[in-house]
Amino acid sequence: MNTEDRLKKLTEAARAESAPTQAEWSSFIQRAHRALYVRRAVAAAGTFMLFGVGALGTNALMSDQPLNDRRPQPATTPEPSPSRAPGISTDVGVPASEAELWFVKGEQLWWGTTTLGGRVSANLASDDPIVQKAVFWLQALFEGPTSADQEVGAISAVPSGTKLLGVRRAGSVLNVDVSSEFESGGGSLSIQLRVAQVIYTGTQFEGIDAVRILIEGEKVEAIGGEGLIVAEPLIRRDFQNVAPLIVVESVKTTQDFVSPVTVTGFASVFEATVNIRILDAEGKVLRETFTTASCGTGCWGDFSETLAFEVPERQQGRVEVLTYSPKDGSEQDLVSIPVVLSP
Repeated sequence: MNTEDRLKKLTEAARAESAPTQAEWSSFIQRAHRALYVRRAVAAAGTFMLFGVGALGTNALMSDQPLNDRRPQPATTPEPSPSRAPGISTDVGVPASEAELWFVKGEQLWWGTTTLGGRVSANLASDDPIVQKAVFWLQALFEGPTSADQEVGAISAVPSGTKLLGVRRAGSVLNVDVSSEFESGGGSLSIQLRVAQVIYTGTQFEGIDAVRILIEGEKVEAIGGEGLIVAEPLIRRDFQNVAPLIVVESVKTTQDFVSPVTVTGFASVFEATVNIRILDAEGKVLRETFTTASCGTGCWGDFSETLAFEVPERQQGRVEVLTYSPKDGSEQDLVSIPVVLSP
């Protein structure tokens, strides 16, 4: 046998030794099929997401087209989040809760509380419950007013297509990262209102006093052609010229209170008179009083008042701040904040 024949025979023997068994071939084929199914599912999901984004309506401040109802549907008992496989993003369930969404009516901020639950994407989810709430409600804000909000004339100054890229907490400051669409279009008033919507929605949560806005992960000095300065964290008082006539600062959404409650904020109301009351879970007034702001009609003044209350057990409640009409005694400028009252 010559050298070439010997080499051929040795090669065939080596191949025979390394050939996979029937069981190994079956295992390989099963793994390949599973990988193919995963790739197809991911591709289908990506197509659905692209279609959904493309279907979003143009913002009312940017166009004459009507807004679409794009808010997530309530889900009081969201399904448990599946375990996360490496490299595969999953959504995280958020229980239903009540919070404020700040929109625009006329040339002023307008708000309403609503109850929502749903899911946030895994890349935005956080182990910090305050950050998790902020993520969910800021996403709801960016989706725009519901049809019910639109019926009373509420719109959003946040440009359609704006995405929430991330939320981080640094002490009492919430760092909110948004996509570049946030800067697009609109004049100085539109820019101011959209920033104020984010600041007011973000600062409603316990322990959060200010919000810093980032664009595509970067700090920016100003937003818009006329340059609304956003280099530093912003608070509610920075937007008094577009604020409602009563703004509460000390009471946070779903905050847990033990008597007494100190209510502080700023207002521009008739004769500087600010009324404050605490309601129990059934809507019964537990305590009501009034205080005087440091300035009255036509100017902003600070107010602060402490109220004691008694409840037999821990329960849902509300802290409300309002004025009464000097003409007919009807309620005006009502701010109603959901809280938890404890004995």
